[in-house]
Amino acid sequence: MGISNRLTFLLHALLIILISSFAHAHFEEVHVLVDAGRYAEANDKLEAIAESTKDVEVKSWCYYHIGEIYYNYTHQYTKALKAYDKILNLKKKGLPPEELFLAIIKKGDVYSRMGNYQDAVQTYDRLIKLAPASHFVHKTGLQKIRDINTGLANLREQQRIAIQYKDTPLAIIAEFQIAELYRNPSQLNQPEKAIAKYEALLKSHPEATVAPEARWRIANVRHTILNQSALAMATYRKVVDDYPTSNFAAEALFQMANIHRTAGKYSLAIPVFERLKQKYPDFWNMHAVLYWTGVCHEKNMNYPKAIAAFETFLHAYLPQLDPGYLGQISMHDKSISEVKAEIGKKIEQLAKQMAEVELERLDTARANRDFSEALNIALNLIATSPHTPQAEQAAEQLSTLQHLTAIENLREQLQNNTLAPTDAARARLQIGTIYERKPLQDYAKALKVYQETSKHHPDSAYSAEALYRSGFIYAEHLSAPGEAIEAYKHVITSHPNTLQAMMANFQLGEIYRKLHHYNEALQAYEATLRYPERNRYLAGGYRDSFADRAQFRIGRVYYDENRSDEARFVFEEFIQNRTQSPRLAAAYIYLAAISEERAENKQAIELYKKAETLIKDDSVQMTMLIEEANALGTLQSTDPDAVMQYLTEKQKRLSTQ
Repeated sequence: MGISNRLTFLLHALLIILISSFAHAHFEEVHVLVDAGRYAEANDKLEAIAESTKDVEVKSWCYYHIGEIYYNYTHQYTKALKAYDKILNLKKKGLPPEELFLAIIKKGDVYSRMGNYQDAVQTYDRLIKLAPASHFVHKTGLQKIRDINTGLANLREQQRIAIQYKDTPLAIIAEFQIAELYRNPSQLNQPEKAIAKYEALLKSHPEATVAPEARWRIANVRHTILNQSALAMATYRKVVDDYPTSNFAAEALFQMANIHRTAGKYSLAIPVFERLKQKYPDFWNMHAVLYWTGVCHEKNMNYPKAIAAFETFLHAYLPQLDPGYLGQISMHDKSISEVKAEIGKKIEQLAKQMAEVELERLDTARANRDFSEALNIALNLIATSPHTPQAEQAAEQLSTLQHLTAIENLREQLQNNTLAPTDAARARLQIGTIYERKPLQDYAKALKVYQETSKHHPDSAYSAEALYRSGFIYAEHLSAPGEAIEAYKHVITSHPNTLQAMMANFQLGEIYRKLHHYNEALQAYEATLRYPERNRYLAGGYRDSFADRAQFRIGRVYYDENRSDEARFVFEEFIQNRTQSPRLAAAYIYLAAISEERAENKQAIELYKKAETLIKDDSVQMTMLIEEANALGTLQSTDPDAVMQYLTEKQKRLSTQ
């Protein structure tokens, strides 16, 4: 949850606390009406309450929810503005500041949603001036203004790229990023316009590699932002039908099932969850699929199947689950042990199973390369006999079987010759990536499939990705820099105007740098900089990109060559031109090291201090500093506290010399 969302939640919670006796009496009824889509009735009720009461806090509560209905559900933004203005007009009647703050924030959000960024900025500026500098809403107002300005600047840059590289993969990526900027609530916050941009991209480039994600984004915007469940369901279904080999097909099925589930249509949700389990067994969120399947069976009073689903979740997924993923089952506020206890209470003891026989069946199925059957047996064995040695053996094979079954499903589609060329290319690339990642990590098979992709689909963007992945395997896993260089050069020559070509240039720079071929490394990094940047937006408003990394690496190459004048120039230019880089602190560290080597102690201290200021309470800068600056040899720790202590001691030593 972002700073703005957290703030809105906190202020709204405070509003409810202030009028709790009223809220408990009326909120549930309004909530039921909104959930049923009866927005006009909900508004009428709220208007009647607001008109009949003299309590300013009750009036504020009503106007707030009226504004939310217009903003989130009916999308009548002018009416939403009027509702929030009614709250602001209560200031002279003694309305608490927190409720005024919330109304101002919401009003600014509405202006952004309307594309009226000038009024949005003015509204947030009003918040900044109204709230004390020490109040947490002050920071939120500043951040929202920064987000709008950053979003508009990024929009202009992506529009330029789309024009300059018209009808190339780079232009398609730029068009997609334009839609992303409009979609993102912390950027331009225009979901309706984002949908239009995604649809335009799909119409012009239906075979683009980003097409599945664009279609999924349309559905997800309608689902999670615009609250248009029926339209979202239809669009999710189109993702599944049009892009069956894409990861977004699995995501779409998951969301379709959840729309049914949250509407209380459990019998409709279950077969969608089952289809997801069958078609996409390596889905990243499979733990949530099992959990919600159990919930649906429980609601339908099918307890045997509910128990089976919960047992599978409890014993196959929960032990390895990162607590950060508990939010996917609406238990973000619980620990793993608390979840285990809660699920355990739902489960009754199952009849004893013939564990040894089941394990023999599992071994036979795997030997016959019937991975789908082997996976089903393993899951059943783990669920029904969780504390047996046989179940432990099955659990050890589970992840491998999931990925082998996914490959089996994709190969079956290829063998049936029912896939369009683009889908076939995507399927082959997907097989390669499954072989490449854990738990298989079968790099020889991954390379073979990538070669097949390039052979059968030489002009496809998936071929560019396959060649790039081949180079990455050679470089990072097989220690074969010669083969890696050949693969990366193949990407650049055969697919020059692609994201993969840009990344390949950067990776060439990395290989040459590690081989101490510094001239070649510099040429590769400089080639990377000639491509338009594809930004990755990080926490704290930072922007990362291969260009950012490449320019920084140029400075590192000069430093490694003891060409300190050139290194200093590059890092100083980096700091001046890349003010949103996550590597600013690292650049200051290199500059400090250069000054220290030249006995410019005063300047070195100032530079170390700037780096220290940047990394304090900033995990992004700290992470990049640890990653980039440990090459200096004197900063080897990966512990943030040790890094801070090192910088403090370094400044003390320099000041006494």
